[in-house]
Amino acid sequence: MLWVMLTFRTALTASVLAVVVLPATAAAASTADPATVRDIAESALAAVTAEDALVREIGTLPAPPPGDLSDRLRQVDGQGYAALQQFDQLDIELSGAVRAALDRLPPRGEGFPPATAVYDSAIGDLARIAATPEAVLPRKGGSGPALGLLAVTAVSLLVLGAAALGNTLRKRESDDDLAAMAWSDGLTGLANRRRLDHDVASHDDADVSVAVIMVDVDHFKTVNDSFGHQEGDEVLRRVGTMLTDNVRFDDVVYRYGGEEFCILLPGATGDDALSVARRIVEAAPAIVLPDGTNVTVSVGVAHDQGQSMAASFESADRALLAAKSAGRNQAFDAADLELPPRPQTLASFAG
Repeated sequence: MLWVMLTFRTALTASVLAVVVLPATAAAASTADPATVRDIAESALAAVTAEDALVREIGTLPAPPPGDLSDRLRQVDGQGYAALQQFDQLDIELSGAVRAALDRLPPRGEGFPPATAVYDSAIGDLARIAATPEAVLPRKGGSGPALGLLAVTAVSLLVLGAAALGNTLRKRESDDDLAAMAWSDGLTGLANRRRLDHDVASHDDADVSVAVIMVDVDHFKTVNDSFGHQEGDEVLRRVGTMLTDNVRFDDVVYRYGGEEFCILLPGATGDDALSVARRIVEAAPAIVLPDGTNVTVSVGVAHDQGQSMAASFESADRALLAAKSAGRNQAFDAADLELPPRPQTLASFAG
């Protein structure tokens, strides 16, 4: 991953320098004052660079970020969004990476921040705008981008594609693809089973260890029977929020089906995954039912580094069953269990 990112930044820097050297065809130019465009670009560049650093720092934390980090992230996010609005007021054409990086971050649990590669591309694009503000184009009325702009865009897209290979679990598709695949669960807003199938398939092509956590809401049928399905749906939504509040920044939470959830933890060690699982078990009772009782969950954890995702799902699922059989409201690590093999394939989890 490190060599990919270093290669990405090196190539991106070269592409930014290239746009200054390559001749530009002034077929169309923005009517905005170049000095104004440069000021906005420099402000946006500072905001995106700071946001990228904060997102990376928060991603290393084993627990939700402290208040000061969250406040700083909200501040730079707001600065970036203000710059985006200024660009739009001037009708400046921006790359998709720049727009994604400057746009508002989704609330925690309701989406994901841009991938590292997107931030890298946005930083390069903004550096190019700051270096040559007279070359930017309006979104309307232009007859085509300058040659230098085409060159830097082509290089950035090629390198962005290479960098994305190391970040498959956070890979972002086009808006049309996301809409077509319907990757969000309608009830909880979490990633759904189809998204899980996609991410598992992506992982099969990547050299990244991924831990798996399976979560089941204890006695959920009783919740529906006692309080009705509307209350049951509300419990599932609150469990989904609880899960996203207690995972690491890069982890992805999925609604697996019914009252069962799944979490993929890219790059996590066995200890990392077990720590997240225990935090989830401890947090669940904060969800209180109408009769004053507390929600509990059973959790299974697996970390099969170097083995297939099918093996990880198999182990996590059986660890979950062991946790339920032992009395529920606890997390079991598959590594601590004697689990005899049983025939099961990934197709069992993708059906």
